[in-house]
Amino acid sequence: MNNRKRNLLFIAFSILCTLVFVYPYLVKDFLPLEHDTLFHLSRIEGLAQSFKDGEFIARIYPYKNMSFGYASPLFYSDFFLIIPALLYNFGMSIVTCYKLILLITTFLSCFFAMKLVSKISLNEFAPYLGGVLYLFNNYRITDVYVRGALGEVMGFIFLPLVLLGIYYLLYDDETKWHYLVLGFGGLALTHNITFVLACILFLFFIILRFKFLLQNKNRIKSILFAVLITFLLTAFFTLPMLEQLKSQDFYLNYYTSSSSMTSYTLPLWKYFTNTTVFGYGSNDMSKELSMVLNIGYFLMFVPLLYLLKKKKDQPFVLHCLIIGYILLLLPINLLPWNYFFMFSLIQFPWRLLMISSLCLIIPASIAPFQFNWNKKIIALSCIGILLLEGIWHILPVMNRTSGITSKTEYSQLIDGSMIDPFYSATYVRVELAGADYLPSGSPDYRYITTEVTDENQVPVHSIQTRKGTTLTIDNLEPNRTYILPVTYYKGYQVYSVNNETNKLEKIKTYQAPNTLVGFDGNNSSSYVLKYVPTFIQTSSLFISIFTLFIIIVIKLKKSLHK
Repeated sequence: MNNRKRNLLFIAFSILCTLVFVYPYLVKDFLPLEHDTLFHLSRIEGLAQSFKDGEFIARIYPYKNMSFGYASPLFYSDFFLIIPALLYNFGMSIVTCYKLILLITTFLSCFFAMKLVSKISLNEFAPYLGGVLYLFNNYRITDVYVRGALGEVMGFIFLPLVLLGIYYLLYDDETKWHYLVLGFGGLALTHNITFVLACILFLFFIILRFKFLLQNKNRIKSILFAVLITFLLTAFFTLPMLEQLKSQDFYLNYYTSSSSMTSYTLPLWKYFTNTTVFGYGSNDMSKELSMVLNIGYFLMFVPLLYLLKKKKDQPFVLHCLIIGYILLLLPINLLPWNYFFMFSLIQFPWRLLMISSLCLIIPASIAPFQFNWNKKIIALSCIGILLLEGIWHILPVMNRTSGITSKTEYSQLIDGSMIDPFYSATYVRVELAGADYLPSGSPDYRYITTEVTDENQVPVHSIQTRKGTTLTIDNLEPNRTYILPVTYYKGYQVYSVNNETNKLEKIKTYQAPNTLVGFDGNNSSSYVLKYVPTFIQTSSLFISIFTLFIIIVIKLKKSLHK
């Protein structure tokens, strides 16, 4: 079968699996509000609003959190939300935009998983089994329908590309390093934690192939080159993120340094729960309240059949099996996770199941076809059973009652008309979720004034005009210190307006004790606050664009010489 026909079949099968996976969203005009759904809806709306304000590279969402602002784009890339945000501005409902993301994400995840298995396996049916296993494993179903973890769900697109890149660089043709660039680059621009998990996966493979690598210097060069290109292409996001993280302390720093990983380990019984539960994941919760955190029986046990193969002539498959089971067992509560504080960045040990499922689809897709049985019957039976089980797992979504429809306006989510926008938080939780990117020591936004205050936080009379990240303040008394109702992030700068020439003059701007923007006024009564891209933000954007331009030129030259 030629590649074109195979790809068409993969596309058709991926579309079928996508329709089966997202059927609750297709047959019902309803979007359940799961753990993080509101945060991701807020990201779409925030990016769309930035486009309306003429800010095409959003770094601050100025209207979030009661217009105090939130810098989530500097820490959590919205690169792949650009199209949904544009569609939202063109009139598509925010619910439909969210569902569209899931449709595209599910299709691409299945397609790339099939491409991965197709490369490794010599069996024509294995890629179809791999695609179903990747989409419908319990962990991914929980991610989509219980956690609403859109960033992590989008990460499922790029993980097969990472693993395919690892295969080429460490086991096959090291010149095909671009798969690693696409995989890691995509993860960097979708979900930071999944990027870190993929790095851990790569490290496992390097350890297993270390001796082989030392004997093949060209592979080491290809790895270093792939890392360099990935860094340069994503520098426009990663470098400004690191700059902000070093500029001040955020709640994120507190969470990653003090959170107890042990609290999120898994008791043994959680590996065998198999009914979708719309709960949470603490290890002390009952089975009735605890969400499913495992990869499903098929992925847990079928890969072991590969060990029965007499001639294990594919070291990559065996290594996937070994790493997959290591990562499967690591989150168990029998291990002393309180000593693994260096992994606190991943927040929850059970996130390792995401990478475990990726690795185990390789031996799980190959093992059933290594026996002298009718391969077509095996494929149809396994795929049919897995699809039916997947439908059964997703069916409870149809009974969800807490949610919104395509007619729901975004304003209804934050004005209190539908839900409490704070629900026990000191900030607008429906927009900020865990508020990871608020500066440490932020005030209680429920009660703080939205007026300009003096250095003692006493409101003063002023006239405010806002457009995007620019705030104009008039009628202030000269030569005083003021605090603006804007959360401080590096890049904010206050200018005084010369009353005679109308020119702007940069003045001292800093973070006030309550983490808002403070400045020392001069003899002017009018001031302008702007978010000014830092040198690192500007230069890193140039680096990424220039790198992309060079790659395109090289590719064009090669294609013209063929």
